[in-house]
Amino acid sequence: MTDVSKQILEKANGGLKLNPDEQRRFLGTFEERVLGYADLETANDDKFQKGYVSILESLKKETQPLFVKISPQVEFDKQVFYLKQSKDADYQATIVSEDHNSSPFGLVIHSDTPVQASEKDLRKVFSDLWQEKEMEKAPTSLWKKWFG
Repeated sequence: MTDVSKQILEKANGGLKLNPDEQRRFLGTFEERVLGYADLETANDDKFQKGYVSILESLKKETQPLFVKISPQVEFDKQVFYLKQSKDADYQATIVSEDHNSSPFGLVIHSDTPVQASEKDLRKVFSDLWQEKEMEKAPTSLWKKWFG
């Protein structure tokens, strides 16, 4: 017979968890479900914020449904932006609790089933967001046109 008080304590704490360290690292989900992640520096980057909608559209093609988890360590205005854009694209998005402060990630996009992704770092997958656009050719001045 099992100890009743032990069962009560386990149930009160949410039961037994599989891979609790992995879940803490990936903001409460398993690594096998993760489609992409962004570390804190990347999640706070303006270039990543500008390309966020295109990232969601690209990942939408791979699997459905998508879930977005946002770290509480991401800047507040960016948290709100990611939350709003995710909700507008019909994805479930949450800002996770302070329990996941040890996570190195600022943003995790995952599914509810295991997925195969060769590269999960969004900064590497969407590296074109960080490439500088070629400078447009500066217009020649009026003096150069006239005097060569």
